[in-house]
Amino acid sequence: MTAFHEYRGNIHMHTTASDGEGEPDDLVAAAARAGLKFIIVTDHNILLDQAGEGYRQGVLTLFDIEVNDASLTPEHSHCLTLDVGEDVTPFAPNPQGLIDAVRERGGLTFFAHPIDKPSPLIPDTYPWLHWDVEGFTGIELWNFMSEFRPFATSKPRAILVGYFPQYFTTGPYPEMLTKWDELLQQRPTVAIGGSDAHANIFNIGPIRREFLNYDYCFSAVNTHILTAKPFSGDYRHDRTLVYEALAAGRCWVAYDKLAPTEGFRFGASGDSQWTTIGRQIDGDELVRFDVSLPQRGLIKLIRAGAGVIAETSGDRLSYVADRPGAYRVEVWKKRWGKPRGWVFSNPIYVI
Repeated sequence: MTAFHEYRGNIHMHTTASDGEGEPDDLVAAAARAGLKFIIVTDHNILLDQAGEGYRQGVLTLFDIEVNDASLTPEHSHCLTLDVGEDVTPFAPNPQGLIDAVRERGGLTFFAHPIDKPSPLIPDTYPWLHWDVEGFTGIELWNFMSEFRPFATSKPRAILVGYFPQYFTTGPYPEMLTKWDELLQQRPTVAIGGSDAHANIFNIGPIRREFLNYDYCFSAVNTHILTAKPFSGDYRHDRTLVYEALAAGRCWVAYDKLAPTEGFRFGASGDSQWTTIGRQIDGDELVRFDVSLPQRGLIKLIRAGAGVIAETSGDRLSYVADRPGAYRVEVWKKRWGKPRGWVFSNPIYVI
């Protein structure tokens, strides 16, 4: 059994280089305060100077791009392009061409906020519309910033959202979870969580409010990765480990503001094999799934296309499966009066 190393990071955020309110150092400082081990800055159609990558205030800081066709109105079909090392924005008008260009350069592609919902106050949305493309790495399962838009149905309600976001957020859109399961029945599809942190300031009448500042976002929806080797402190070595884990799907989406998820584990074993998140296991023999949590929650084991196949309240779940498929875990906890999504793991594939 391989001993993996766990690191908590935040993906998808913006600086003043595009439409965020903070400089890179502001984001790094907030990440350090939140105890994050890595962040991936993804300004719109702008690649920050990669000479600025590296360890900053103890946080591995990486620069990538959120690419979209700026000629569209609204500018739908945003794609997080990671580990490319160059500006691939010119490929934006052709989504398949963009995905191909990133793959040719050894990079990763994740569709940003692929299902996006409007509200009366904020009608513009930016969903992914090109589901016929091939070769992409995965999807942003939970976009923290965009989750709040549908709740802004009036100015008084928008003020409540701005001051008490924890009472509104519940998890990824149900339609997004359904879409992910649909994709998983076709091909491996990695899910990540994105804060989409902007720290924008909104004015509603006399009220001026910074909505979801960097500190709040970095304590909320994060992506935890598992690496076969530990971070060494060498920027290039550790950068490779981050992208390898994301490419392989050795990660889960966590709502860490609800409760820390460090120590969550999801594994599968047969008579002569063992594997973990993002990997495959031979289904010729019975496969036992084991889930462990750092504290209690409602654990759901889901097979894509079949729904929940095992469920329990506690900090452990075991289940023996006898058929192929993509098996993933959701964990929910009741907090602030309703169930909240806590952990959404990438699948283990029984083949």
